[in-house]
Amino acid sequence: MALATTPYGGGGYEYQFVDTPLDMFVCKICQYPSREPYLSECCGHTFCKSCLEAARRVTTVTKACPICRDEEFVTIRNRQADRAIRSLHVFCTNKEKGCEWQGEVNNIINHLGNSDGCQFEDVTCSNDCGKCLQRQYLTGHVEDECVRRKVECQYCHITREHQFIENEHKEQCPKFPIACPNKCKADNIPREDIDEHRKMCPLEEVTCPNDCGMTLQQQYLTTHVKKECPRIKVDCQYCHITGEHQFIESEHKEQCPKFPIACPNKCEVGSVPRDDVEEHMKMCPLELVQCEYHVVGCEERMARKDQKKHNKEKMEEHLSFTTHQLTNIQHNLANSQVEAVDSKDKLTTKITQTGKDLATTKQHLSSAVKTIDQLIQRLQQTERDTVSQLEKYKDEFSMRIEQERNESKEQLAVTKDDLTLKLQRTENELTITKQELTVTKIEVRSTKVSFADALKELADTKADLKSTQEEARKTKDDLTQQLAVTKQEAKKTKDELTQKLTNTQRDLNTTKQQVATTCQNLTKAEKEHITLAANTDEVLAKLETKFQTKITEIETAAQKRITELETKLEQKTQQIELIISDPRIFWYNTVNYQASKLSSGDQVVPVIVKMSEYTTKKSDGVRWYSDSFYTHHKGYKMCLLVYATGYDGYMTIFLILMEGPYDDQLRWPLKGHCEMKLLNQISNSEHHLENGRYQDNGHKRVTSGERCSYAMWFSIKFISHEHLQKITPTCQYLKDDSIFLQVDYKLGTV
Repeated sequence: MALATTPYGGGGYEYQFVDTPLDMFVCKICQYPSREPYLSECCGHTFCKSCLEAARRVTTVTKACPICRDEEFVTIRNRQADRAIRSLHVFCTNKEKGCEWQGEVNNIINHLGNSDGCQFEDVTCSNDCGKCLQRQYLTGHVEDECVRRKVECQYCHITREHQFIENEHKEQCPKFPIACPNKCKADNIPREDIDEHRKMCPLEEVTCPNDCGMTLQQQYLTTHVKKECPRIKVDCQYCHITGEHQFIESEHKEQCPKFPIACPNKCEVGSVPRDDVEEHMKMCPLELVQCEYHVVGCEERMARKDQKKHNKEKMEEHLSFTTHQLTNIQHNLANSQVEAVDSKDKLTTKITQTGKDLATTKQHLSSAVKTIDQLIQRLQQTERDTVSQLEKYKDEFSMRIEQERNESKEQLAVTKDDLTLKLQRTENELTITKQELTVTKIEVRSTKVSFADALKELADTKADLKSTQEEARKTKDDLTQQLAVTKQEAKKTKDELTQKLTNTQRDLNTTKQQVATTCQNLTKAEKEHITLAANTDEVLAKLETKFQTKITEIETAAQKRITELETKLEQKTQQIELIISDPRIFWYNTVNYQASKLSSGDQVVPVIVKMSEYTTKKSDGVRWYSDSFYTHHKGYKMCLLVYATGYDGYMTIFLILMEGPYDDQLRWPLKGHCEMKLLNQISNSEHHLENGRYQDNGHKRVTSGERCSYAMWFSIKFISHEHLQKITPTCQYLKDDSIFLQVDYKLGTV
């Protein structure tokens, strides 16, 4: 049969029929066998329900017949024709691909959709690899070709996707065989055992464990450590200490106490241990020694073994030396007695003279004591004068420091007041900006202008803040300079006082302690002054940090507000575009009707709705409808109906089903499950969840207006007013006179 097109879109069955359908079954608008046929009473023609509704939308005379133009246009549902059309035989839509199936219109959907149906139907791989192929090839593809099919690693036996096993997993598999990195004979080592293999690999480069710095292959390490390493541990054969080979053979041989060395006199003993040499020299027969009679004058030296022979040969000479020595001793003893008598006389005379000198010295000491007393009195008077003068200097210096400190505090207070005033001015300007931005919600066109004004004012505000920051920095520099001048003056004063104290110390040694104490006080005052300067810098730094933080907060809040307004502007623009779009648009799509395929497990996206001016709505007792929303893309259209006043001290909520633009392609009657949450606005916890009561009798399409009385879900006592307005440290539902409701809707089976 010939296929025709219509400006209203096709609403009939577009299948290829085995026998040409009767003309009475063909829709006069889309020229296809009618889907849900209606019969006109005026001319007897048949129309699809969807074609008829579309024609009525675009016809200027809404009640006229689209064929005969009879204004008394009345139609009735032709159920007999509907049954006849559904029983007509059609070819499979994949006939050109080779499918020979023929069957009734009622059965073609099952034929195309079932897994054991049409083998020529294009289906998508069940592994979500993105491959589209005929159903007859799907099993072979899924089992043997799909890159996302589940396979087992032949080495570690984990099961993952084929493409992961062949690519990423091969680079990580702990059991995958790899060759030794040193290219030894082992070439089939599991990856996880490679470290253990390298510990035993003969070609692995290792460092000598004795830290000699030598690097060599592991197969040569044992020989090196035992025989070649210069730092091998060996025992000294003499003292038996353990040390490195190179140390034992070089340094230790020069110090070893048991090392045998030759006698310096080359006696018959030969060699003796190094620490026994001194004892040996005391007994060595070849050691040169003095004659035993050297005290009486014999100066000859001989070997120890020849000492007895020398004494025997020089006996007469030694006797002569001894007699002469005794004679000298007797003579010296007589002279000593005479000198002792003379010394006694001189000592007696000296003692007498010393007594006279002591008496004279005693008189002089008495006079000196009187003089010292007078000097002490003068020193005490000078000390009092000095202390008084120092106290005067200290008071003057303290007054100057206190005055400078007060001036600094006053300047800081003035600066802080100026900065606070500017901050308040800035906050007021930002408040005005926020109000102006809020006004921009009224009209879409004026929003962009308000954005520009807000951005300009924000730029001016940032410029003012920058200027304020520069002024604060300039004030900080001035204070720093003043503090530096004060510090220099204090240092100059300190130098003057130090000089005066130094001059005083030259005259009065007894005032050193007082001067030192004064210096300590001056140092403490200087430290206090430095601390004051540091505190001033810290205050300025804190003010600067506070300014920077405030600027950041302002910029963040402004940017966040701009983003919110841009989002709202985009949503509003989409709504306007939808409203002003061509009313002749027909929403039915004969190919893509995924919305009608939603199963019982499909979860829609949660929707969050804001209700403002809660107090006013509660006191006025008004019914508040939220903006409409959809369960999913091209899904069911719904809205919320909220009674803030509610019933018996509780707020009441209804979930309302609305007439939507996609209802023709959706499944009816509608069933599902709903959860309603009242969101906590200060924490992501303690939300108020209410399952409520779901109308489980199913819902047909809405045809009686945009809003209707079909309540999909309702809760008469959703939440008490007392609980809603209660505020805790972790929970607050009502904030800024607004609440947020979250709708979680899940579709159910029909």
